[in-house]
Formats: sequence, structure tokens, C-alpha cells
Amino acid sequence: MAKWKTNLIMVAVLTTLLWGMSGLTSSYGAEPKLAQVVYITKSKACGCSTKTVQAADALVNQTFTGPRQALLKRIDYDTDRPAAVPYIGEYHLIQLPALIFLDGQKHLLWMAVGEVAKEDVAAKLTQFGG
Repeated sequence: MAKWKTNLIMVAVLTTLLWGMSGLTSSYGAEPKLAQVVYITKSKACGCSTKTVQAADALVNQTFTGPRQALLKRIDYDTDRPAAVPYIGEYHLIQLPALIFLDGQKHLLWMAVGEVAKEDVAAKLTQFGG
């Protein structure tokens, strides 16, 4: 009788372990999902950065429309510095504009700093389901 109980317990433990491992394996291979896009820009850009900022602003305005608009958090460094500073520190930004893709736990998925390529943004939106 004791041997039967031991075998039953071992089967239960192994089954639980196998189910747990299969769940981890399937979720481990899943691509992270885009939850938020933070765009930090400068309304008072000057000199050579003006063209870069204007191009990035235009790209963000064209890309984040309709349902994608809900993903976007736009921060102007020149008018709302306190909102921008935590992102600048966290992601070690040394240049603006910056486009930051984050998952649901605020982990970095992808980032573009300075010149932002339309093709790169489109590819990352597709990759992360945005």
C-alpha cells in the first residue's frame, strides 16, 4: 500500500513539473507585446537638431494615428522637463528626439535616438504588435 502511494505521489509531482515546464517554454518563446511608446521631443530645438526633430515629429504624427494613438505618450523636453527626466535617466538618453518602445512592465523593447527611420519604426511596430 505504501509503495502505491509513493508511486502516485511521484506521478503527480512529475506531471506538475512537466506541465509547468511546458508552460514556461511556450511563454518564453513568445515575442514581448508593445504596451507604450514614449516620444521625447524638443519644441525649441536649434541649429542642426531642428531638422532631425521636425522629421521625427512628422513621422510620429503620421504613424501614431487611429488605434495607435493610445500607445503614444508624447513629452516635450522644453515644456515638461520633469516628465522627460526619468526616461532620460533610465534609458541614458544623450540626444533628442527619442522614441522608446516599452512592454507592459515598462521594460525596453526598442529605442531610436536622434534620426528615426520610418522603416525601422514600421518593422518594430509589426514585430511587437503595435
